[in-house]
Amino acid sequence: NTILGADSFRDPAWDMLLDLYAQEGAEGGTMISALCIASGVPQTTALRYIYRLAELGLVEIADHPSDQRRTMVQLAAHVRPRIERLLDMLQDAF
Repeated sequence: NTILGADSFRDPAWDMLLDLYAQEGAEGGTMISALCIASGVPQTTALRYIYRLAELGLVEIADHPSDQRRTMVQLAAHVRPRIERLLDMLQDAF
């Protein structure tokens, strides 16, 4: 965004996928509330995106293993290599 000087590349779904990609390995995933904050959009909008990503099979949503008040989100297993391919393509373009 700042390197190119444009916000035209901002997309909450992509921002969330990248955040989950960066947090991969966190036990049980990322808390849904933290992912909402990382998206940079209002919580209700972020939640719509998260549940849409789940419908598409890109993320998995589960209860926190020890605290039932929390909900966790993580990338679906097949998504990480797809993001890596896309990032490699972007790197090659520059």
